[in-house]
Amino acid sequence: MISNIVREFDRVAKENATRVVYDEMGQTHTYQDLLVDSNAFAAWLDQEKIVPEDGPIMFYGDHQFEMVAGFVGGLKAGHAYIPVEVGSALPRMQSIIDAANPRLVVAIDDFPVEKLNYDGAVINKYELEQIFAQRTSYEVTHEVTGDHPFYVLFTSGTTGSPKGVEISHDNICSFANWMLGDSFDIPAHQIYLGQVPFSFDVSHMYWLTGLLSGSTVQTLPLAVVQNLGQLFTTLPKLDITVFVGTPSFGDMALLSPQFNHEQMPNLKYFVFCGEELTTSTVKRLFKRFPDARVFNTYGPTEAAVAVTSMEITPAMASSHERLPIGYDKPGVTTTIWKDGQPVDEPNVHGEIIISGDSVAKGYMNNPEKTVKNFFKYNGVQSYRTGDEGFIDQDGIRHIIGRMDFQIKLHGFRVELDEVRNSLELSEYIKQAIAVPKYNKKHQVSHLIGYVIAQPNDFKDEKELTQAIRQSLAGKIMDYMMPTQFVYVDSFPKSANGKIAVKQMIAEANQ
Repeated sequence: MISNIVREFDRVAKENATRVVYDEMGQTHTYQDLLVDSNAFAAWLDQEKIVPEDGPIMFYGDHQFEMVAGFVGGLKAGHAYIPVEVGSALPRMQSIIDAANPRLVVAIDDFPVEKLNYDGAVINKYELEQIFAQRTSYEVTHEVTGDHPFYVLFTSGTTGSPKGVEISHDNICSFANWMLGDSFDIPAHQIYLGQVPFSFDVSHMYWLTGLLSGSTVQTLPLAVVQNLGQLFTTLPKLDITVFVGTPSFGDMALLSPQFNHEQMPNLKYFVFCGEELTTSTVKRLFKRFPDARVFNTYGPTEAAVAVTSMEITPAMASSHERLPIGYDKPGVTTTIWKDGQPVDEPNVHGEIIISGDSVAKGYMNNPEKTVKNFFKYNGVQSYRTGDEGFIDQDGIRHIIGRMDFQIKLHGFRVELDEVRNSLELSEYIKQAIAVPKYNKKHQVSHLIGYVIAQPNDFKDEKELTQAIRQSLAGKIMDYMMPTQFVYVDSFPKSANGKIAVKQMIAEANQ
């Protein structure tokens, strides 16, 4: 069992010094490279007197090796990391900076500091490479351990401001021991697919698990993932043995006829997280990879990546309408609550509450939201997920869906209110409501933007829509932009005068 992740990183790196740890489209880095570079960065942080009390370090980039070496180096010097994906909307980045107040930003990609209100230090990729080149030795003495923050991930907030989830060393250590244990039974020295952005906690399933097991990560940069032609050419050429990703990305990969056992004979394991895994996806997967092992996992960001799992068999995919999320990981108990109380009876629908060593302390510098969503149950740290589910007579967990207006869209957690707030940044929109459109698999396929427009001189709605999209460029994440706009004069109201959002959602999905 691992008790100190940072020291385990170093032990594994020394044991596998010549093995490739990271492969960026053919550009490889060994465990020795990771050891040397992370030590040099940790030494530089100490030398510059950037101390643990200064808080987390923000990293801005894609899937580069420098991001991972930076994470590990920062952890050695006592700093959590805040990963921010390249291309993030400026208002989101500003909110993260305001909430976290990082003393240092490590920008592996071009960081738009001139467009942000930030007066801390920024080092770019070239400067980081110069630090690595010093090859400074380092003795680990004040690494991140125990209940100190290991990483901070910012999720959607209902007011439009992202919430920073503080995951401690012990939270993620519990997750790592589970992933590396008998529940998944994935041997060491695998080749993991690195597609999920670092700003999405599911990424820990490949890079953290990979590094701790002496494995290799083969990455897919964002530009490749966003270009289907390039993706379909690149993916079958990877020599991966473990596919980690969202079901949405699995569906995307299955669009390519080349994504099959004949082209990728070493691909044996599929680990899905981030949204509902459907029977349709699993059936198609087993047709392409008949001998594969497929795992369905569940967990919110607030509970260190995932807390339940189940291996899905072909028989299960044929006999279930919706797939179960499985059994609790060690150290965690999920319970079903109804009317503010836990229920013991099987098959009763209610809110999923997670208790145990995976649950975060709360949200960074946000005590109001922390008190609302986190609490102690029988003296154990617990989290209200807002997910509706049930436990069947065999103790297997099932999820039904969100209890509020927070949705999963292509693996991203999205607050409908955040989309509304972002849309209303356009000068052409007076008022907006974002509504999810569900497909037959109970997944959100896209967003519809219902808009009360400002007075304008556009000749038709098509022109208005184009203008809205242009006006929001750089202000809203691409995946949050509605694919369809509906223009109305007013919104339906409930009896208490509030906009009847649930009614609008129901009507859009009739």
